Amino acid sequence: MNKCFRCQPRISLFQFSLPRCYAAVQPGCPPPQEKPVVGLPHKPDPKTVKCDYIGPPDAQSNLRPYVRHYGDEETRLARSLRLKRIEVEAWNTDFWTKHNKRFYEEKEDFIRLHKESGTSEVSADQMSHFYKAFLDKNWRIHIMYNISWYLKNFDILTLAAAVQLQRLLALAKRRS
Repeated sequence: MNKCFRCQPRISLFQFSLPRCYAAVQPGCPPPQEKPVVGLPHKPDPKTVKCDYIGPPDAQSNLRPYVRHYGDEETRLARSLRLKRIEVEAWNTDFWTKHNKRFYEEKEDFIRLHKESGTSEVSADQMSHFYKAFLDKNWRIHIMYNISWYLKNFDILTLAAAVQLQRLLALAKRRS
């Protein structure tokens, strides 16, 4: 069932009185059930959809891909905004794909080295040392990513404001 994001009904969590079940199995909680995968077998054509589609999370980057809708009446400014969004999403997906690959490789190496040293299981405390070491080693990369992310999003916001202003001016021109 693929619907437009803005067409989705808003459901508040307070409307339900469901028991809270977290990672640990608790008495009285229903067992987790497999949910069927719902969606399209392929990406829809951006010209034929009526709004943006948000896909399932990518296996490598853990980010949800977008399919941006556009029509024949798209202005040059709106086109540059759409293309900038696509460019930033591709950059973001590329960064997180490489980052996650590096993380999982280092994690596997850490676990393998602990198992080779005679430890059968790696404790949560030992894993927390790995996580901290990984973050410490990559802090500069994360800082540079955040700065780039903010700059790219500022560009997108500037373009989006210009597109909205262009739409308002066109609407005012039609009414007068």
